Amino acid sequence: MTNTAPEITIAIPCRDGGVVLRRLLAAVFAQESDRAFEVIALDSGSTDGSLEALAQWPVRVIPIDRATFDWGRLRQRLFVEARGRYVVNLSQDAVPAETTWLKRLLAPLEDPRVGVSCGSSIPDPERDTPQFAWERNGYFYFTREMARFVARYGKGLSFANTAVRRRVWEDLGIDPQATGEDFGFQRKLHAAGVGIAFPRDAPVLHHHHYGLGGLYRRCRNEGLALRQMGCHYTAWDCLADLAGPRKYVQALRELKHGRLRTPAEWAFPVVRPLAVYVGSRFARKMVWY
Repeated sequence: MTNTAPEITIAIPCRDGGVVLRRLLAAVFAQESDRAFEVIALDSGSTDGSLEALAQWPVRVIPIDRATFDWGRLRQRLFVEARGRYVVNLSQDAVPAETTWLKRLLAPLEDPRVGVSCGSSIPDPERDTPQFAWERNGYFYFTREMARFVARYGKGLSFANTAVRRRVWEDLGIDPQATGEDFGFQRKLHAAGVGIAFPRDAPVLHHHHYGLGGLYRRCRNEGLALRQMGCHYTAWDCLADLAGPRKYVQALRELKHGRLRTPAEWAFPVVRPLAVYVGSRFARKMVWY
């Protein structure tokens, strides 16, 4: 950490990141990079020892008030605090898979037509919980509001593992948004004609596992976020998605191979459409999950 502005900022929102945050920090500072980078973390009230873990590395920690937490405002604050020409967004549970991750994530930005580079996520073999079956098989976003979003804007952007040219953010900014701020930013990129690259050789170890309550709340939040972006989910959409056969055929395949292990995985084909509809039709604010 010097007074000279680094070329790259790696920005991590965190709260009670636990063991995975410690692994992330070790992986970030093990990167094979000849470009100077800084690491900043916006912490919204960790009490599990995450602050002590951050203090073991040269990380600039910025406390924020969880009571006023909003994903769009948080991302905007990260960019404001960043000093680099390139700002890399990482989730606190997204561990760079290789020591060449940073170099490969930034490589597409050598093309002046590309303003954002979004790396992939692969299952984390060191997690205590396995990857959610419907995330692993690619059916998590089977509902119609997401189909409309992808048809209009392309493959979804994720701030779990993304590098952004600072000047692109300076031109567009990130609006306040309870959740889904990466999709909101993608809409702005699309309108401005800014290219997005999806390199497959810059993965992070990152997967999810849900109980029924957490699954419902996440899908509800997504319904709210997509509605705020103009991608409404109607009662007809919900009924059509509930009736569509493809996910049930996939459920039989998962059942055959013994991969539906939890109530949330069994109920997913019904829970997602219902929760997205509730979020799109009735929700007014994000709920934690």
